[in-house]
Amino acid sequence: MTYIKLLLCLFVGSVHSWTLDYLAAKQVPSPHFNRGRSGQAITCLVLHGTAGGGTVSWFQNPTSKVSAHYVVEQDGSVVQMVSEDDTAWHNGVVTTNSVFYGRPNPNLWCIGIEFSRNIQNNNIMPEVQIASGVRLVADIKRRYKGINIYTHDQFNVGRTCPGPSFPLARFQNA
Repeated sequence: MTYIKLLLCLFVGSVHSWTLDYLAAKQVPSPHFNRGRSGQAITCLVLHGTAGGGTVSWFQNPTSKVSAHYVVEQDGSVVQMVSEDDTAWHNGVVTTNSVFYGRPNPNLWCIGIEFSRNIQNNNIMPEVQIASGVRLVADIKRRYKGINIYTHDQFNVGRTCPGPSFPLARFQNA
């Protein structure tokens, strides 16, 4: 029991309070982030596919060591898990064949948005999810003028993320 209390204290202590950046989101903090952005300005959004369900609980799991700023569920609900002022752990490895190779860690200058998709990241996304994601992207674009939009597979070339049938143009035009 003492061990469980210690783990709970460590988990709660690793999450700090913050204000929602996107007011339509539900706040569900992840412990997997770094405070601040090491002086890097936010210049891009990275769009991801979750490759399965349970993303919010996975991002809260102490063993996962991953997070994103937002998760957009198939029912259109939006969860914010990390403050935009902080560095979420969503981008992973930048492959040598990416145009971003050799630049500072992209987690420092990108906001990450996960879209709940099936395990292959190839399902047709429901319109309610797309519309909700478009509103989120439009809000971020309003707050960060000139922000660029990329997909995860542009950083980790060869990865299927966000996957086929992803309506990228809808988000770019938000």
